[in-house]
Amino acid sequence: MNPINTLAARDAEPLLADAFSAFATAAGQLEYSYRELQKEVVRLRRELETRNAAMAETLNENQSMRLALRRILDILPCGVAVLESTGEAVFLNFEAQRLLETPEFGDQRAAHAHGDARRRLAAITGQVLPGGEEREVQIPGAAQAKWVAARSSMMRSTCPLTPAGSRSAQHDHVVLTFRDITTQKELEKDRDETEHLIALARMSAVLAHEIRNPLASMELLVGLLYGCEGLQAEQRSWIDGLRAGLRSLSATVNNVLRYHSLGTAVLLPVQLSQVIRESIQFVQPLAKQAEITLLFDDELGELKIAGNSGELQQVLFNLTLNAFRHTARGGSVRVAAHRGPNGNQAVVEVADTGEGIREEDLPRLFEAGFSGTGQNPGLGLAVCKKIVEQHRGGISVTSQIGSGSTFRMEFPLL
Repeated sequence: MNPINTLAARDAEPLLADAFSAFATAAGQLEYSYRELQKEVVRLRRELETRNAAMAETLNENQSMRLALRRILDILPCGVAVLESTGEAVFLNFEAQRLLETPEFGDQRAAHAHGDARRRLAAITGQVLPGGEEREVQIPGAAQAKWVAARSSMMRSTCPLTPAGSRSAQHDHVVLTFRDITTQKELEKDRDETEHLIALARMSAVLAHEIRNPLASMELLVGLLYGCEGLQAEQRSWIDGLRAGLRSLSATVNNVLRYHSLGTAVLLPVQLSQVIRESIQFVQPLAKQAEITLLFDDELGELKIAGNSGELQQVLFNLTLNAFRHTARGGSVRVAAHRGPNGNQAVVEVADTGEGIREEDLPRLFEAGFSGTGQNPGLGLAVCKKIVEQHRGGISVTSQIGSGSTFRMEFPLL
């Protein structure tokens, strides 16, 4: 071996040893750093898992809160709508869906209101300012218009009613609340109409009082004229027409007064046949003018009931006048009085050969203000029912179109 090479090898040995030693040290440090890095990775992974679990729990809690909030809103008695700035609905609770008559939204309930529902929603939002006072708004409906009391406010944070992370959840929204006041409006309308009718009733009663006295005087004077001698046939027919008109007007005035002032009648023993006969004599001029035959069949004789002659006469006036209105010229009206089947009742029937009453009108016949023809006040039969019931009796009607009608009254005999 070359001595020079040998000497060089001896000199390199320490350097190589130092290099191996440095490498071993570096390798140890790298191994330690790797172990520490592994520990840090494990720690970070655990921390990430913990944070992910907490975030998942938070998301679940938020979802639960959304569902709970929706359930709460769905049971509210007022409508709640959440709108985007464009006016599109992102949430409607059940009451809002009902009032807007929109299809069910389903599980998401974030679909846009469309068609008629959108127009109804626009009718509300167009009249209510955010942050303003509650306003009454009429909205169109499929069957009939509805009235709602509505107010709105701005929501400038993430909407909790839309899915987390959705685009619409991040926008500003308008919260619209509205409640159904249709029934309240209808009651107010009915109240106003009732007050109007009460005012008319009071005025009509006052007018009837004012008319009754001069009307009685006119009837008396016409009676005196009718009894004058030397009247020609044509003149007597004029007086007959005047008497008929006055008695018809008198019956109307008495109906108004009796309907608005009927109290507890004083009932005394009266001979019913005599009351009927006097009533028929009173309306004979009307029958003559209408060219109708008025007949009376009496089987009661001197039997009596507890009654008030004036009130009973008004009942007969009303029933016969009603028969005249619905009976053509040449027809007849028959008043019949007899005992009832059990012998304890007096039965009075007023039958005509008129046009009859429609079946759908029969249930309303004794309602005040109802008139099948619309040519009279509709008080006559209502007054009849009140008076007959005050006499502890009953009144009913049977009719057939084209064959006439029969009103039947029953009173307990004394």
